[in-house]
Amino acid sequence: MRMDEKATLRSILTALKDSNISDVAKQIDGISKDPLASALNAAGYKYSSATPRGWAFVGNGEEPLDKSIFDFVKSKSSARKPHSQPVPKIITTDSHTIHGQFTEDEMRAIKEMLKSWQESAPTIKMEPTLHERIKQLPQEEKTRKTIVIDQSIGERFDVFCEAERLNKSDILHLALADFMAKFE
Repeated sequence: MRMDEKATLRSILTALKDSNISDVAKQIDGISKDPLASALNAAGYKYSSATPRGWAFVGNGEEPLDKSIFDFVKSKSSARKPHSQPVPKIITTDSHTIHGQFTEDEMRAIKEMLKSWQESAPTIKMEPTLHERIKQLPQEEKTRKTIVIDQSIGERFDVFCEAERLNKSDILHLALADFMAKFE
């Protein structure tokens, strides 16, 4: 059972010969069973459970077989329904999926814009984390130094190193290396 893109009455009636209205409604974006039945009635079709069972045209004039079912769907409110906008066609090329709302020229222009943006965008340097920097410390011979600092700074330093589970010597090593690189 295959519905055409416009969901014409012809394709719906053909599908209804092999399936029930619930299954057909599931194949049409933006409509469910009851609105589909109401739209068919509005188009001049009635369902008959007598033999031959199915939908038959009982309206006046010519059958609107080539009209879309959405021409007959009644809006419950002023809110737009999903079916009120055209469903974009999907085109598949080698490894890319292109939605039909853009032409190939537009897609090419978009790709060129992205490429130029990526080339001109500054590269973002991610600084290594504190833990990564400590792992990169050289394993050289160590020396002991005694320092004197304010008590409040010492307490904050102790709390920080304990919370981060870091060795105080490693943190001081990094801090002094950064200081020396900046001011030496």
